[in-house]
This record gives sequence, structure tokens and C-alpha cells, in this order.
Amino acid sequence: MTASSSTTEMAESSQPSATGIMTSFTKGINKKQVLLYCLCTTVFVTGITMGIMGIYSYYWAHQPVEQRSPSAASPETAKKKPHIIFILADDLGWNDVSFHGSSQISTPNIDLMANEGVILNSYYTQYMCTPSRSALLTGKYPTRLGLQHWVLSTVEQRGLDVSVKLLPEYLQDAGYKTHLVGKWHLGMYRRVMTPLFRGFDSFFGCYSGQNDYYNYTPTVLLPQIFHRFDLWDNLDPGWNYTGQYATELFNQKAVDRIMDHNPEDPLFLFLSHIAPHWANADDPIQVPQKYVDRFPHIVNEGRRKYAGAVAALDDSVGAVIAALKSKGMYENSIVVFSSDNGGAGLENTLGGLPVTHANNFPLRGAKTSQWEGGLRVTACIASPLLEKPKRVSNQLFHITDWFTTFLRLAGIGKPNEIDGYDIWDSISRDRPSPRTEILHQIDPVWKEYALRWNQYKLVIGSYTNASGYRIDQWYSEEDGFDPTFFDSTAKGAITCEDLETAQRIPCAYTEEPCLYDIHNDPCEYRNIAADKPDIVGLLMVKLNEYNRTALPSDRLPADPRAQASLTQGLCQPWSP
Repeated sequence: MTASSSTTEMAESSQPSATGIMTSFTKGINKKQVLLYCLCTTVFVTGITMGIMGIYSYYWAHQPVEQRSPSAASPETAKKKPHIIFILADDLGWNDVSFHGSSQISTPNIDLMANEGVILNSYYTQYMCTPSRSALLTGKYPTRLGLQHWVLSTVEQRGLDVSVKLLPEYLQDAGYKTHLVGKWHLGMYRRVMTPLFRGFDSFFGCYSGQNDYYNYTPTVLLPQIFHRFDLWDNLDPGWNYTGQYATELFNQKAVDRIMDHNPEDPLFLFLSHIAPHWANADDPIQVPQKYVDRFPHIVNEGRRKYAGAVAALDDSVGAVIAALKSKGMYENSIVVFSSDNGGAGLENTLGGLPVTHANNFPLRGAKTSQWEGGLRVTACIASPLLEKPKRVSNQLFHITDWFTTFLRLAGIGKPNEIDGYDIWDSISRDRPSPRTEILHQIDPVWKEYALRWNQYKLVIGSYTNASGYRIDQWYSEEDGFDPTFFDSTAKGAITCEDLETAQRIPCAYTEEPCLYDIHNDPCEYRNIAADKPDIVGLLMVKLNEYNRTALPSDRLPADPRAQASLTQGLCQPWSP
């Protein structure tokens, strides 16, 4: 035995065992003493535990809500990931729903969503269809994608870059079943650009930006050689649906997706209506008479037909929510309703386009413009998962924010180079919005630039057509809207000074930057650039920074290979 091993053994032998300690401690102690000791020890440990819990509770209660553990009502603690249903209207005006003050058009189902959920009254999209849809599904500003100018045509070789991973692809990775019903409008000249190859398990709808509601053949701004049938059931043309009204057809397909769904799987349903967008040049507002008959009080025929188209859309919203409840899915569902941009009234004859008699009163501008009437849109969210429902939110949100928010709710982290913010806590818990600015536009083609920062909005340029016409005014009665129907006390109404008597400070926006305080001047009456040159300078610097990542964007000429005679009369991919 070595000296070291002998020392170790001696040390080990001198250490009493655990049993020995307890035996030595209890030797000579009677049972009453043992019981008394145990009781005292229990009281002592309980006191320490309660103290620790009290300290923890104090600090938990005084820290910001977003740093706490999720509450029992939140999607993060639900056993199942929430079902996400996104209903996108097409060209719906700000003042075309009742909860914004228009008693002229009754929208009971959308109103019920809004009143039971959260009205998003400072929520922005892009100014036209393609830019908004690209922002929604990528979480990126369209300038990053080269899709900020105008919209995509079904006869040009242009589309959303296939290397960009889309929202439904991320959700598929998280176990979601994903379905698109309705309008795509993000490119289709290659098959890999179409919905079934971009993350959707099923697709029923159209590739184009506009369509006839009955024969499904888009014609506007297209030579006749490019008039092709555009309705698809996955990869098969939907010839047998010809004659069925699009809003009702898309609604039925959306309801079918819900009723056929296994509630154990999380659902992402993107119902992308073409309503109330115009149909074609000869018959711009297509709607069954049964809907028009609901509005005998509207004198203007165009506005009355438009109200019918909105009513069909409103019925669809009610049917979708009813289906969720019938299937037992609503309690774990998040339903968002949004327009893709501002409405297009008679002012929208820019470029020879049809019109729909939509209205954005009292906001300035309309679809295709960078004014509030083109960007600030109708939106609301309804869900039993909302912690603070039945209110109006005036916090700043953008359509890119849904991307990041939905990923968070699905348990997915935010990818790199994403412009959208996670706004769930802001919507559900009424916490401050993480967003403080929005890049509205950088378009060298039309020479339009617009940026929102806090309450300030910078506008430079406004597209002018060959005859000198711009969409930059405040539009009301000429499209059939009668301001006497406006209820300024409505839950989501925005009120401004009377246009005729309000103090207005004009701006030569085609020559210099204009600045507006949207919080205090939501109708953009007064240019305050001269009073706040420091703010103008700051926003110009920010615009230049955004411009560093902006990609070129412009329309391409029609590809002759897209002719109907070469594509079997179908609006389908023609390029490898």
C-alpha cells in the first residue's frame, strides 16, 4: 500500500455515512422531540418558499407584458397551433363598410368581426394588387422584390422571384395545411411560379389580376389575341364552373376547405377574393340582382351595383366564420379581413381602366396613389384568442407584419431581411406597436416616393397621365357616395374638417417634398414641410437608405408565346 492510498483510505474511513449521521443525530431523542422538530422545519421551509414566490410575483407583475410567460389564452400556450384564415378583399374602399361610418352600405358580417375583435384603423398596404400581395406573402417591402411598380400582367415574363420563400412554405414546414382560394396575381409565366409550387397544398382560383365574374376570361388592357380562360382547380382548368358567380364560387370552395379539414391539423386558408374589383370594360361591376336589391335607397346605379358586390363579399365573410364554428375550429382560429389597397371610384379612369364606384371618404386619393386613400385600408381581426378584444387600435401596422406575426404564432422564428414586425401583442394585448415607420413607395418610373415615420408622412411626386390627370383629390359624390350617409360616431370612423372650409396648405409635390402630420391631419390638407425642415431632412435620409436595397421595377412587353392560340385558350404558363 502506497502512502497516498493509505491516506485516502484513512480519510474515507473517518467520514461517517449518511445513515450514521442520522443515527447519531437522533440518538437519545424521544418521539415528541422528533415530531416537534419536523413541524418546525416544515413551517420554516414553507415560509421561505412563500417569500420567494412573493418576490417572484412582485417582479413578474411589474415587468413588461411581452417579457412574461404567455397567458393561458394566448396561442403560444394552446395545445394546438392556431388556425389562420386571411380574407383579402380587392379594391374595397375605406368608406365601404359600416363600421367606418358608411350607413349607405350595410356590412353586418364584417361589422360583427370588427366589433367583436379589433378594428385596425392605422393599417396600411401598398397602393395596388401585386405589390400588396407580394408584401403579405414575403414579409418584404416590394422594393426588395422589384415589384413596386404597377401590377403584373399574365402576358409578361415577370413575377415573384422563386428563390424567395413564401409564408405558406414556412407554415407547411410547421405542419400547416395550406390552401389558396381566389386571386394569385404574383406571376405565372413559369409553372414553378404558381401557387402549388409556392407552398399551397391546393389552389382554386385565377392567376390574373382581374377577371370576369362569370366567364373567367380577363380582357382589360389585353389585345384580343391574349384573351384566355383563367380559372383553375389545382392544375386543371375549371371549365365546368363557367356561369357561376365568382364571389359565391370562391366562398363555397373556402367553406369546403374548412369542412373537409381535420381540426387536429393547423389550417392556413388564404381566401383572396376578386370582389369588389372591376370585371371588364363593358360590364365593370358584375353582381346578381338579388344583392343589388338590398340597396334601394342608393340612387346612383353604379354605386348601388357596387354595394351589391360588397354585400356578396360580406355574406362570404359570414359563411366562413359560420363554417369554422360549425366545424368546432373557431375557438382556436385567427381570422383577418383586409383590403389589398384603397378603393377605385370614378377618379380611377387613369390609363383607361374601368371603375367600380368605390369610395375612400374622407381620405385623400384612391387606389394607384400614395395618398391615404390609396394606402390606408379597411382591416379588422377576430379571434377568441384575443386578450383585449372589442376595441379600435390606432397603432401603426403594415401588411408585411402578418408574415412575421403568423410565423410567431406557428412557432417559427423571424427570418433575416424581413421588413414585417411581430404585432400579435400589439393587437391582442394592446401593447405598443414595434413599428414606427413604413416605406410606402420608391418608384423612379412614376417618380413617386413616400415614407411614413411616426406621425409624419413624406410624399414626393404623383403620377400624371398624358392628359395631365392625377389622383390627388378628395372624392365623394361624383361616384355616387352621399356624405349624408356618413356617421361620424361610428366605431371606426375618421373625421376631418369640412373640405370646403378647412385650412389647406398646398404643396407642389411634383417639384418638392411635402410633409403631413397624419395624426392631426389624416386627410392630408396641410403641407407642413416649411415648418419642419429637420423632419423633412431626416425622412429624405431614410428614403435614401431604403433606396440602397431597392431593385429596378418596370413592366415588360407582352410575350407573343402567351397568345391564346398557342396556350389552348388557357391562361397558363408558357415558358420553361
